[in-house]
Amino acid sequence: MDQQGVTEAQSPTEETMLAKPGLRERKKRLRLQRIISVSRQLFISKGFQNTTIQDIAEEAGIGLGTLYLYAKGKEDLLVLVFRETLLQMTEAAFDDTNPETAVTDQLMCFFQVHIDYHKEDRVLSRTVLKELSFPVNPQRRHDIEIIFNAAYDKLAQLLKRGIKQGKVSPNLYIGTAVTSIFGLFYHLLQGFLCDFFSEVEFQKNLRHALDMLLSDSFAQNNS
Repeated sequence: MDQQGVTEAQSPTEETMLAKPGLRERKKRLRLQRIISVSRQLFISKGFQNTTIQDIAEEAGIGLGTLYLYAKGKEDLLVLVFRETLLQMTEAAFDDTNPETAVTDQLMCFFQVHIDYHKEDRVLSRTVLKELSFPVNPQRRHDIEIIFNAAYDKLAQLLKRGIKQGKVSPNLYIGTAVTSIFGLFYHLLQGFLCDFFSEVEFQKNLRHALDMLLSDSFAQNNS
């Protein structure tokens, strides 16, 4: 048999070997999506506290051992369930901002999308924020970093756009400003979800703090 014949004879086998991992990976992803979908439905219908890991496994049609390959517990599943939703919401919130308005107004618009989402189910949102605040294993920490970094990235884009338009001081430290702004929002969101103050008070406090932060950057620039 010539070299070409050898190559042609081996090709189907090589393609099959390459296809098998792809097939396994697709099945794995489909199973994960099934687990996430079931978890979301149960968390909403039964409540997070009343949902057990056994409930999720049974509804997803898999064994507990298989489920634990994807998540160590329902807390990890909660983060997984909301990761994609929060990422999509961050994209939508940024797209909703009007670059022609004041930067504070853009930031308020960005955060209002998050406020509207979380207030729909305060109990579940409080649980989500708790798990986001205290990662206890590498996988959950990785998922949380993805969520937070997405928000940081959009806030940085918004501030850089403001600098380019002359609405924000060019001397503003973007990294510090982004983490400060998000940290402020996150702290106020927790208070709002725990009913320490109303949504109107939440918005008022957030706007006041954002105005101070951005005006301070201009004051330092002109001093």
